Amino acid sequence: MPRQSEPSLPRLPSLSLRGRRGSIWLDAGAVWLDHGEERRRIPIAAVEGARATGRHGRSVEVALWGTNGLPGPVFVVEGRDAAAAARFVEVINRARPRTGPPRGGAALVDVLPPGTPEAVRRRKRRTRAEVLTVLVVYLGGIAGLALAGDMFRVIMWATGIGPLALGILLVGIGAAAARRRWALRKRGVAVVARFSHGGGQKRYFRYTDLQGGDHEILADYAAPKIGGDPDRIEVVYDPEEPGKAVCTLTGRTLAWRTAGIALFGGPILLLGLVMTVGQVVSLLF
Repeated sequence: MPRQSEPSLPRLPSLSLRGRRGSIWLDAGAVWLDHGEERRRIPIAAVEGARATGRHGRSVEVALWGTNGLPGPVFVVEGRDAAAAARFVEVINRARPRTGPPRGGAALVDVLPPGTPEAVRRRKRRTRAEVLTVLVVYLGGIAGLALAGDMFRVIMWATGIGPLALGILLVGIGAAAARRRWALRKRGVAVVARFSHGGGQKRYFRYTDLQGGDHEILADYAAPKIGGDPDRIEVVYDPEEPGKAVCTLTGRTLAWRTAGIALFGGPILLLGLVMTVGQVVSLLF
């Protein structure tokens, strides 16, 4: 059954509220609600009202229009900031319609399919396998060196896993980011991304690819603003996989990051290798 058409969408400020078990934000004339792995897009026309609830009024409750005299669904996001919740409620109540749609607000709501995408499941399985492999190698190294009767090497191996892991993490992240940027250098498509929701170091921006698809990216904190506007940045996406994109960074930022990885991550990785792999090599040879 086709979903009821929506009235014209009002312009709303880009507010967001991150809760303990979900988040809520305003964008493109709608209330967006994330609860775990499920996301709802609630047009403002579907909202009967909102109010601040919970301890000290930190949470937001959004009620939809009902039908046949019955109340509609109610959604709650448990927030942490009473002032932010109050602003959110004020904006929603000011923009909401004074009469509900004939079939109720629930008919206007879009619900994304629940469940974890297969790509996410594969990534989790791969991560578990990698962690298990590292654990087996770590414990096996301790056991092998202990059987050889060299406690100094056992201590070096046991403590060296810390700098080794940190060095691999720093160098690995830098190498992966550099490889991704290099791959998009020629085939990537540059587009403008606009602020969607979030705050602080976690600000999400939305961009549209050439085929009209909408995508979201977590902005790099160092991404330069277009024209000084903090709500607009440039991103480069992969035309073969439009959901994969990177934020455009200045040459100075890239140079400083490369130097930081080389001067800090490199020596830590080398120290970790000497304390772990070096002990095994020196024992065998």
